[in-house]
Amino acid sequence: MASLSVPPTLRQRRPALYAVLALLALVLAVGAYRYWHKVPRYKGVSRLQVDLRQPEMLLATSHLASVPKDVAAAPLLSGLVDEQLVFHYEEDEARLSLEGSLRRLAYEHKVAIEDRFLALLLAGPAEIGIWRSGRGRPEHFVARLERGLLARLSEAFARIALDDRQLKLVGKFSVAGDEISLYALDYGGGRQLAFAGRGDHWVFLSDPALALDGDGALTGDAEAVLGELLHGAHPWQSKLPVSTTAQHSFVIGPQALTLGYAHFLPALAGLRLDYVDGGWHANLRLLPTNTSAAHDTAGIWRAVPLGAALCTALPVDWPATAEPLAALLGKDAALPITLAALDPIAAVCWFAGSRLSAPLFVARAAAVLPPDAGQLLARLAEKSWAAKGIKASGKDGESQIHAVTVVSRHGIRPPDGGARAFEPALAWRGGLILFSPDRRQVDAALDVAGKRAAALGDEPGLHGPGWLVFDPPQLARLLRSEVQEVLPADEESFFREVARSRLWPRLEAWGKQHQALVAVPGATVRDGFVTLDIRPLQEIAR
Repeated sequence: MASLSVPPTLRQRRPALYAVLALLALVLAVGAYRYWHKVPRYKGVSRLQVDLRQPEMLLATSHLASVPKDVAAAPLLSGLVDEQLVFHYEEDEARLSLEGSLRRLAYEHKVAIEDRFLALLLAGPAEIGIWRSGRGRPEHFVARLERGLLARLSEAFARIALDDRQLKLVGKFSVAGDEISLYALDYGGGRQLAFAGRGDHWVFLSDPALALDGDGALTGDAEAVLGELLHGAHPWQSKLPVSTTAQHSFVIGPQALTLGYAHFLPALAGLRLDYVDGGWHANLRLLPTNTSAAHDTAGIWRAVPLGAALCTALPVDWPATAEPLAALLGKDAALPITLAALDPIAAVCWFAGSRLSAPLFVARAAAVLPPDAGQLLARLAEKSWAAKGIKASGKDGESQIHAVTVVSRHGIRPPDGGARAFEPALAWRGGLILFSPDRRQVDAALDVAGKRAAALGDEPGLHGPGWLVFDPPQLARLLRSEVQEVLPADEESFFREVARSRLWPRLEAWGKQHQALVAVPGATVRDGFVTLDIRPLQEIAR
């Protein structure tokens, strides 16, 4: 049998040789992976993971510069927003930095830009798509402006971008046979503005990364959407229909309107605010198959304690909850029967003495509940919370309540200054089911059910249909309390002083308005929107 001998010197170098071979294999593996995986990571979606085809909000206006002033004039915002606040945003740091950058470009490159160039740029029609950032704030936008004063600057921008430290060319695309350049302007503080123009049509992007993928190339979505905007089309109109006759029309889509919980509100498709002839009008968009507006909402208000800061009735698809509840509770013959017996209209309410994170949920039965419904709800409480510490009690023989104390630094501050905690409670009385992370609200609702306290539905104005009720004095108290909770107690005194001197007076002024009701008075029109009726309860009661 033949054998292969290894020289001693080579044998000594064997570990180093193995290490080199392993490193080489790793490099080849990484190279092969990158070679075979050249598909763009974002697949048409921008580096910021924003879908340019589907804005979350859309503003269409005949005069962009007048929007803040007209918003401040809305009666509903009286005291909360005024011309002083509008003037503050006229002097915003970002706007001043942008104006300074434009003046420098004009001076250094001998471009004729008027002193009030930015003001003139905003004084005209605009269509603006808006998206929320990862922090949940509406920070990203793509705006289409129609300004003749920009058309003559196209050649100047192309020349400036060749050697300027702030203005750069970031991409090119084609629109109807014309080659369009996309520029990015760095105007200080790490902020950039991207723009492109074709004739009188110009688009502006709050961040070049809205149109660029991970490799710095224009995405297919960006080329398509920006191309349509520069061609004079309206790529977002079918998704968020703005009014074509209003001076300003602002549409909020379902994801932004419901803060990402649209699957809990499947009937709600958007909200539109139109400014027509000096006044604002609110319009709700409901899905064409939705018939919840025909349901009676007056009954649910009779189960809500008086004094709510904000309370809304909501259509609920109870059968759709059967699957997740079955996963939690297991198979139970009483579950589908109980869900089928519940009224499709429920309510959620916030109170000034509690937290925004601890509303009261109210549901009621429209038919007789099965005998095992009480045991089913008890098991739901036990499965939802740790069984240890749960207690069942009731002020009378007709009601049951399950509650537990959950210590949390975000919880409700007790009057005696003890540890913060939530006390979630699930209760039922007859055909009424109540839940809140704050047991005090459940106890108050049980008092209403037992005729020991007044109900919100006792207000004369709530004897008819109404989907939302808000009490500005109570809501102002709730917002002030919530702001005080999130501001640091022993540091950042500057923010507390600003809140005391600026925010508290505005909330106090806004809180002087009367309690109001929002109703859906009629059927939806062609685009799915129906005008909301917003009136003070005192006026309705007359």
